[in-house]
Amino acid sequence: MTLKKYLFLFLLSVSISVFSQDKNYALGLINKLASPEMFGRGYVNKGEKIAAKYIRKEFKKNGLKSFSNNYFQKFLFSINTFPEPIFVSIDGKELKSGTEFLIECSSPAIAGTYGLVWINNTKINTEEHHNLSNKFIVTNLKQKELADLDLPKFKGIIKLNEKKLWWHVSNGRRQGDFVSLKIKTDAIPPEASNITISAQNKFFDDYKTQNVIGYIEGKIYPDSFFVFTAHYDHLGRMGTQTYFPGANDNASGTAMIIDLARYYSIPENRPDYSIVFMAFSGEEAGLIGSTYFANNPLFPLKNIKFLINLDMVGSGSDGITVVNSSIFAKAYNLLVAINNNKQYLKEVKKRGEACNSDHCPFYKKGVPAVFIYTRGKECSEYHTPDDKAENLPLTEYDDLFRLLTDFILAF
Repeated sequence: MTLKKYLFLFLLSVSISVFSQDKNYALGLINKLASPEMFGRGYVNKGEKIAAKYIRKEFKKNGLKSFSNNYFQKFLFSINTFPEPIFVSIDGKELKSGTEFLIECSSPAIAGTYGLVWINNTKINTEEHHNLSNKFIVTNLKQKELADLDLPKFKGIIKLNEKKLWWHVSNGRRQGDFVSLKIKTDAIPPEASNITISAQNKFFDDYKTQNVIGYIEGKIYPDSFFVFTAHYDHLGRMGTQTYFPGANDNASGTAMIIDLARYYSIPENRPDYSIVFMAFSGEEAGLIGSTYFANNPLFPLKNIKFLINLDMVGSGSDGITVVNSSIFAKAYNLLVAINNNKQYLKEVKKRGEACNSDHCPFYKKGVPAVFIYTRGKECSEYHTPDDKAENLPLTEYDDLFRLLTDFILAF
């Protein structure tokens, strides 16, 4: 080790900021973002707008500057929703929304009672199944296997699930031709013969939403930027009975960028370079908000020195994974060196290029960008109604926060 590197690591190891991370502040943010009043931060009851206004309030409170008049960058996209009560029963037995059944976000409206046709192998009697137009298929086949059967048009499909049900809205950008349900295998008897279902959808061709963006101006290089990003949207409501709190995904990442904004707003911590904080909408529908910003930047993308995207950072007992770290080896090696010196996390794991979160649209535009998420069995809920604030351990929140701020200081 050279003397220069040794002095750097030594000074870094003994430097202690009076104003550091605030886990209690982060917990308060997560509790608010994942609360019922946010409606799952989706597109029923304008939950994402309520969340955006709350994030903007925190940005203002922490003294962030805005590239626009009100911190918002507005855009439009299409999305299907289910704002009304949803009812499903099998042979007269009502199923529980969210735990025993889910309706796929692409489904159209439906109301009625329909026969069930079970297809659980790749060989079928074509005469028996020549008319399915008013029936629901029940199957455990994979999508490709089902497509290979070349079935005639059917009313709906029930996909059997052995494991816990999880929902997504990325297929809700368009309305499909048939109703699709996920049902727990143990909630539907193998001899079941009919389904009664009522579900009313509302499709938006041009739903209006917004990114929330603020920044701390650098002391020396105000036109060069480090960027922290996180998506604040989640899945929202499915009917009136079920909402998805999204505590880990991604109230956790949103809370961390707001806490980082608070940290850098303190005069003693004001950085030499400007730091931008971007909270994106539309991630769950397909990286819509981050893609919109990358195509319509509020400042030149070439001025970004480095971008870190935080998504699902509520655990950490097994360390963190850094997506794109094989592409940006210098940044990854710096993270590893700091972590080895400070012993913050169990592991800083390398992962290759992947377009699986909001770093991707920037990376495609040539911005050096990575995506960090925490790992640990203590936090396993994903896209379920049980991703609640009270279930979120924030195991390594403090150490990840310190690693990030040390990284910015040393970069």
